[in-house]
Amino acid sequence: MHRTLPFAAVLVFTAGMTASLPLSAAEPFTVPLRTDLPESEEKGMSKGGDPLVRKVTRPTLMVFPADKPNGTAMIVAPGGGWEVLMMGYEGTDAAHWLNKHGVTAIVLKYRVTLETREAGQKTSIEDGLAAVKYVRERAREWKIDPKRIGIMGFSAGAYLAAGVAMQYTAESRPDFAVPVYAVTPKPHTVKPDAPPLFLAFAFDDQQRFLDDNVQLLSDWKKAGGSAEMHVFENGGHGFGMKTLGKASDAWTAHLLEWMKRRGLVPSH
Repeated sequence: MHRTLPFAAVLVFTAGMTASLPLSAAEPFTVPLRTDLPESEEKGMSKGGDPLVRKVTRPTLMVFPADKPNGTAMIVAPGGGWEVLMMGYEGTDAAHWLNKHGVTAIVLKYRVTLETREAGQKTSIEDGLAAVKYVRERAREWKIDPKRIGIMGFSAGAYLAAGVAMQYTAESRPDFAVPVYAVTPKPHTVKPDAPPLFLAFAFDDQQRFLDDNVQLLSDWKKAGGSAEMHVFENGGHGFGMKTLGKASDAWTAHLLEWMKRRGLVPSH
């Protein structure tokens, strides 16, 4: 069952008052990230039968509490070329996988409209930054360690994740970032306190993805940051949480090991 919290409940959170949420039952719930924008979206299905949404005008957070939360949270940004959001294999499927490892997952429905791609890129990063700040403000209520909040994205969502990992303020800084098959904002301006980065993409994807990820890795190195990159022989673009029988199927296992080494999930 999935429920949307009423507007009054969101006002309670905004005012800083405590509220009881059904975290023990691990029931997903949705909260609006912006209440000053009109609410609109269209649901649909891709040609492959995957759920998607388009024309999102108000960003929201779909919170998936873990049955046994370990304190780590991951904001998940689906891809879709700033035209749609692929909500299954790049959204809720990732959330369920994270939940299995005790991670509270928050799927971000960022704004995608009929505006220009450049406008969509800008507003997507704005929504990503706002999401990190919002989750940190709710950390105690949602049983999250405010110093263990990460952001993961796929394709356009990875652009968002990489942008957040470079354009943050103190309140919106993610503690780690996971851009998956990312094309990235230009120029790469990496701050000295940039969060640890995990990159993954397939070698048989388009050349620009290899170029962007290698450059991002290099810039993280020059800034004195920490980063790890995995390049898989095949898997193409958009493998997400799919099992394709290709090299890219292993990416989540590598991510899990990286998270264990960083103390984000238990090592046993």
